[in-house]
Amino acid sequence: MMIGRREFLRNSAMATAALPFPFLGCSKRRMLTLEFLTIPDPDGWHPSLRLKGDWLVFKISDGVHSGYGEASHSKRDDICREVAKGLFRERIASFDLSLKTLSELEEELAESQPDFVAATAWSGINQALYDLLAKREQVPVWRLFKERTNLERLSLYTTINRSLKTRTLEEYREVVGQVAAQGFRVFKCAPFEKVIDRDNTEQTSKYGLNTLRSVRQAFPRLDVRVDFHERFSPESFYKIVPELEALELDWIEEPFAMGPDYTELRKRTSLTIAAGELFWGSENFRAITEGQWAHVIMPDVKHVGGFGPLLRVIEMGKGKIEVSPHNPSGPVSTAASLHAAALYPESVKSLEYAFDAGKTRKAYGERVENGFLYLSDRPGWGIEIEN
Repeated sequence: MMIGRREFLRNSAMATAALPFPFLGCSKRRMLTLEFLTIPDPDGWHPSLRLKGDWLVFKISDGVHSGYGEASHSKRDDICREVAKGLFRERIASFDLSLKTLSELEEELAESQPDFVAATAWSGINQALYDLLAKREQVPVWRLFKERTNLERLSLYTTINRSLKTRTLEEYREVVGQVAAQGFRVFKCAPFEKVIDRDNTEQTSKYGLNTLRSVRQAFPRLDVRVDFHERFSPESFYKIVPELEALELDWIEEPFAMGPDYTELRKRTSLTIAAGELFWGSENFRAITEGQWAHVIMPDVKHVGGFGPLLRVIEMGKGKIEVSPHNPSGPVSTAASLHAAALYPESVKSLEYAFDAGKTRKAYGERVENGFLYLSDRPGWGIEIEN
């Protein structure tokens, strides 16, 4: 049964540190260790954001190599750490790490239905294990799966939500000016935070529409993607579709909860529809794809289960639907998403990237030029978390 991302988050608000998955026994192996790192979000956060906070990184070490996974934005980092400790202690500390055993573990866990915090905890552990495995082999993560890729760089669209402090028209134009100056061709914003009542949006949606008109007028050459955060009901959203079409938006993202109502939305607009950023596993993405409810799906490596489950979602939709990983986050999830694109360049056409006004993320080894993220040939994710 489909569940909206808002409801998923609400259901996780009272998460506990109890183990959310069935126990899987482990044989005696070289012991691994788990540590937690916190990387301050360089642009901070604004109270209007639903998912906010610094970047939470898991570090799994074997005494020689260390692998990193990102578990940011569960909205409960404290509980996420405790859940991760339990998962790690019971099934990972002496795990016999190989591509085969990791895949088998993913397949068993795919039958589980963790809450959002637990899903994020496992996703972080999973990413770290792939990074560790690739570093042991001294290859980039994508090379664990195939010898060559024709991907050199991936197109980015930058999301500006976490760069906005006052969210005025003037600040929107200032920040988008910085986006253009850094060479990005596409950006995403979410200017409809004043919409509170889904069924009564006539007045509250005006600010968002005016913001979009102002930005489009000031920057006509930039493509604009808009996230509506499920703030509308289907009927209330249909009323503003003509105005959105007049703005020639690059895509619209989740105006209301994902489900069969999107069949009607696709009949009412020619705009590209993107959806599915917080789901665990493949089944909800399969429903979106088979129902043809959206043109683009957005699995997030931090919540979908990790790197392997992200690949399964992309493989499931191969030749049927475009994939653009959700990624308003830090350098680990960005690198992991890039490695997924390296394996499926025909499916992954773009990646979300948190706008870095101060260009501080260069310290992690990310190479971003003119709106493109370049693939590294360094081992693991190819980035430096601890300098």
